[in-house]
Amino acid sequence: MRILLTDETNRQPGRDAKFFVYGGLVLTTEALSTLHDEIEEIRRTAGYRASDELKFDTRSRPEHVTIKAATEAKRQVIERANQAGCVFIVHVILHDIIRNQDPDQHVQWAADYVIGRFNQYLSEENEDGICVVDNLPNRAEFRYLSEKFAHGLTLDTGTHVSLDRIKLFATTCVGASHANSVMDIVLGAFRYCINNPRYPEAAREMFGSVARMMWGRRVGDTIHVLGRGLILRPEIERIRSEQYRREYKELIEHLGRLLRE
Repeated sequence: MRILLTDETNRQPGRDAKFFVYGGLVLTTEALSTLHDEIEEIRRTAGYRASDELKFDTRSRPEHVTIKAATEAKRQVIERANQAGCVFIVHVILHDIIRNQDPDQHVQWAADYVIGRFNQYLSEENEDGICVVDNLPNRAEFRYLSEKFAHGLTLDTGTHVSLDRIKLFATTCVGASHANSVMDIVLGAFRYCINNPRYPEAAREMFGSVARMMWGRRVGDTIHVLGRGLILRPEIERIRSEQYRREYKELIEHLGRLLRE
């Protein structure tokens, strides 16, 4: 049995937030137990109290936890996620493309893509799964989840996709499990890396760790993640605007440089 935890980041555009990002972290039930114990130890070492949130955003750091301790805690969380065999799936779309769309609706469309890939992943692994989403805008998660369970996905082409491998849909929130912290930190690290990172060396280290978790398909010595663990929407070849197409190509080149350098 595999569990998918999902969340969003960069919902509002900004100078260093060109892309809206929605991600999902897949883990086994065994990894859930392992990570719980490991995160407990990481939190104790860093000085987090039971009610403190362990998140990627430095602004969420409790005052009694030093920046150095919080940074090391986040590094260790990503390392443990890799060791536990977690799988990362992320949906990315340029804010300029969706600026005239209903932002709440777009969060649900992004969730559709990630959940759909999770179902595909389960099918290829011959596994069943549980889908757990963070709170959706306007408290719409219960209606959304019941629709996914009953009807699956309806693509923009009109094609219907059954989510037959997912046996349970549920919702959660920050602070409800240590696995949520892992999801937040992995997604936050990815978001940091794609948005003009202030510290390139830190971004290279983080992205290398996150990229290893991305769901991909091996071809020879190369793992192909585009369209699987990394979902770019719209697909580059379908973008009519040269400016927007260039933004996506520059993003791919940027991520490639982070891995090579």
